[in-house]
Amino acid sequence: MNKKITFLFLIIAAVMFPSRGHAELIVNEVLANEPGSNTSLEWIELYNNSSTAISFGGYQLKIGSATINLPDSITLASNEYFIVCRRLFANTSSPGFESFWGDSSGVWGDTPEEAIIQTPLEATFSLYNNNGSVLLLYNDSEVSSLAWTETGLDGYSWERVFPSLQVIGQSIAPDGSTPGMVNSLTPVSKDLSLDSVQVEPSEGNTFLTFYIKNSGTTPLSNAQLTLKEIDTSTFPATETVLDRFTVPSLASEQTQKITKQYSFNGIYINMEASLTDDDRLSNNTLDFVATGSSYPPLILSELMANPQNGLNTEWLEIKNRSEDPIDLSRWRFGDARNLYSISSSSYLIEPGEYLILAQSTVEFVTFYTGFNHRYLQPDHWPTFNNDSDMVRLVDTYNIEADRFVYNTTFDGNYTWSRGEKAGEQNRWGRSENEWGSPGGANLVVFQQEGSSLTVQINPNHISPDDDGFEDFTDITISAPPANDYTVKVYDKMGRVVKTFYDKEAFIPAHFQWDGRSDAGRRLPIGIYILYVEAGGVKAIKQPIVIAR
Repeated sequence: MNKKITFLFLIIAAVMFPSRGHAELIVNEVLANEPGSNTSLEWIELYNNSSTAISFGGYQLKIGSATINLPDSITLASNEYFIVCRRLFANTSSPGFESFWGDSSGVWGDTPEEAIIQTPLEATFSLYNNNGSVLLLYNDSEVSSLAWTETGLDGYSWERVFPSLQVIGQSIAPDGSTPGMVNSLTPVSKDLSLDSVQVEPSEGNTFLTFYIKNSGTTPLSNAQLTLKEIDTSTFPATETVLDRFTVPSLASEQTQKITKQYSFNGIYINMEASLTDDDRLSNNTLDFVATGSSYPPLILSELMANPQNGLNTEWLEIKNRSEDPIDLSRWRFGDARNLYSISSSSYLIEPGEYLILAQSTVEFVTFYTGFNHRYLQPDHWPTFNNDSDMVRLVDTYNIEADRFVYNTTFDGNYTWSRGEKAGEQNRWGRSENEWGSPGGANLVVFQQEGSSLTVQINPNHISPDDDGFEDFTDITISAPPANDYTVKVYDKMGRVVKTFYDKEAFIPAHFQWDGRSDAGRRLPIGIYILYVEAGGVKAIKQPIVIAR
């Protein structure tokens, strides 16, 4: 996916270039700020802006103190482009123009895209990122120049807007430059551009939003967008058309957002989206990665955001729920404000594995003595709020894999935990145990979600004599959301003999009672009352009989 770029025109002077008779050879585009850390990918594009062929005899390029004599043997046809590059072919230590903007075969002109440009000229020169100029001389007289006075975006060229004017700006092409093609800033008649594709996974489905703009000077209609799956497991890669649809008519400078829902298999799918060919091909196609029904491979599992009582570190647990090892080196996590890298180097989380990310691994293992699972301390930590916050997990392709929003935390070192049983995987609740369950399956107590308060006791009489028959009763509670929940057992005198929960924010839906008091003593035979209250909503009393 390519981000939209707002470019700033750098107006040098809106004047016509001097020309040699009817011939007009110009400096049309310059890549000064090479992509990444490369130091061999600078290049200069020349363009014949005349109606006749131009021989390079007598022409020179001047860059600082360096002078490059253009070969007499080269003739440029009308409206043809020519590239002067610092390195044409890659070597063992550096890429070259052919390997980066060609097909990296080590031969120039063996593809239709390369064949439209004559073999580039390799020359010795150096360009500064923050400022510089390229002068074109004919018989020692300047006939064209292109100059810049600021550092452009990494890997983006400076382009001339109109061939006959000294108006330049940062390229807005998806790939950052347009060697051998019409400049991305130059208006053309038919120019439908695919600016970006947004990927949004949702419950096994994938929503793709295509942002399409008519950057041309005339209205366009009946254009089509084709969506393909690219299978890179074969050589050469194979393409499968998945969808094709008509783009609504667009006036000049109008943008259209089109959202489509798909269902793909797997975790990730390599995609290509392309528009119908028009006067500018460089912005018609985007390669991107979409998500499938098995996405996300990694999920958030447990959060300790309010450490207390000797625990002096926050921690977050993630789980690999896929069948493949996942490299965390380009995954990020964070809160509502910031995202941070999980690992600065390659780090694999195995299928089914839980991994603890700790604010301080020293404090974590000091508190959780005997912990024998894997843990990692990221270089930066977001510091989660105790009252309310958001936890986010973002994948290699900048797609949000998972998020969890909470409005409170718990005292006593209880954690926010994700359910693991069928039907509970998308629910979060409070850990059943103090200190949570780092590195293992979660035991979770969920907030009630019923529409009314109901209590089921089965059986409603018990004989707790350890003979294996009716030694305990199962209690099932369904309750509406409430301020708090209380579950207690009273004897016939109205005294509390057993407290399960007292004004707790979370209670389990199912639990058992073995007829014993809070002190662990067997209670005498008789009738007891189970009292269940959803704070501020309703209370229910149900009898339980203890017999022998």
